[in-house]
Amino acid sequence: MRSWDLNRFAAVTIAFAVVALPIYGQLPTMSDVDRGTDVRAAGPLPEWDVAVVKPHPPDDPTMSWQMSADAVELKNLPLEQMICSAWDLKPYQISGLSGWMKSTGFDLTAKVNSDDMAAYKKLSGAQRREMLQKLLTERFQLKVHTETKTLPIYDLVLDKSGPKFKVTTAIEAPSQEEMKANPDKYKKGFMTMGQGMYEGTGVPVRSLASQLANAVSKPVHDETGLTGLYDIKLHYRPEDTAPDNGENPDTPSVFLALQEQLGLKLVPNKGPVETLVVDAAQKPEAN
Repeated sequence: MRSWDLNRFAAVTIAFAVVALPIYGQLPTMSDVDRGTDVRAAGPLPEWDVAVVKPHPPDDPTMSWQMSADAVELKNLPLEQMICSAWDLKPYQISGLSGWMKSTGFDLTAKVNSDDMAAYKKLSGAQRREMLQKLLTERFQLKVHTETKTLPIYDLVLDKSGPKFKVTTAIEAPSQEEMKANPDKYKKGFMTMGQGMYEGTGVPVRSLASQLANAVSKPVHDETGLTGLYDIKLHYRPEDTAPDNGENPDTPSVFLALQEQLGLKLVPNKGPVETLVVDAAQKPEAN
């Protein structure tokens, strides 16, 4: 399985099973990479057979996120990023975090037993997030509540020209072993993200919308009506980069790049935004 040594401005490559991330970069949420079905599985949720949370060694800057058929393993993620993943939120949707909750990295390993593996595979993405929420609540003694606010958002819609990207022909690996053996053959579900770029092979438009939310610091709702899997490439000038900085004078803003490169556009709107307020949290010791 590949690993990457990434700096702050490096791209992030995701293959659903493994994620290696820059320490200051915005992580994708669990829904960006989880293969869980959209349909809730019947019955009670499986219990974690093994669940360990401990502080990450301070001299190791590597951050990683590995998902498999029976486990989730997070390395060197602060509580803020874990909450983002478990509740499928962006940092600007969370309040009440401070100090160590935003800066101290933790390692989390959670695994179901072999008897529960089949049930775990059938869980929806929301159900898998519920399991992670429960674990974080227990280990960090989290107390949270939700608030829905009407805030500025963007709707991602089709431009007049229509989409300029194609339905994917990428194929999915039949097993993790096969993917490891032939990483260039099985590209379905691969994403590469970085400062001013997003590339996905065999990905849903909602994945692009999620990353655009990071670029514009507002929620982005996918209103394109496109429900398939696509090959999408987008390169743009980050908002905090001046157009005349000499490094990328011809790179368009994210708004113009969407229209020119993908046939999409962002339309300002207002809408309900789910937010999470962290009322209390405790730093866990090694266990």
